[in-house]
Amino acid sequence: MPSNPEENNIVLVGFMGTGKTTIGKLLAKSMNFSFIDTDEEIEKEVGMSIAQIFKNKGEGYFRELESDFIKKLRLSKCIIATGGGMPCHNDNMTKLKVLGTVLFINTPYDSIIERLKLNQDSRPLLKSSLGNEKDELFSLFLKRQQIYKSSDKEVVGDNNPSFIVKKIREILKKSLEK
Repeated sequence: MPSNPEENNIVLVGFMGTGKTTIGKLLAKSMNFSFIDTDEEIEKEVGMSIAQIFKNKGEGYFRELESDFIKKLRLSKCIIATGGGMPCHNDNMTKLKVLGTVLFINTPYDSIIERLKLNQDSRPLLKSSLGNEKDELFSLFLKRQQIYKSSDKEVVGDNNPSFIVKKIREILKKSLEK
């Protein structure tokens, strides 16, 4: 675990649709931590949805907002659910590791696709990829997996958020015992 005053934060990373927000809320409740969803916070700050930010200002602008958000975050005892691309741009993975333990929720691609089909409108990169070749989304998934794998810890995702929370708690407990 990081050796800084905010080492007790847990940062959840993974591809869109892995359940970071759902798992993060449950984990925060089980640990009596605060919960932050970076996408929701950025939307509040800018007054636009992520889809609107992508459409009106572009992906580059959004990625800068993500980097700025990490730089400004000064909380502890917090579960932080990141947007799927946040760790993959502007050396954000390194910056996230300063905030706390970065935990990769590794969910199978097929499970992610099934979940994403239910919620396409709020995901700009998914919407643009589904109109093109499906290979494009899979390529993005594979590229991001390499970055996610540099996380401090990893848990395999499935379709049961409560079970994943239990697995995360076990992983964190083992880390403290070392």
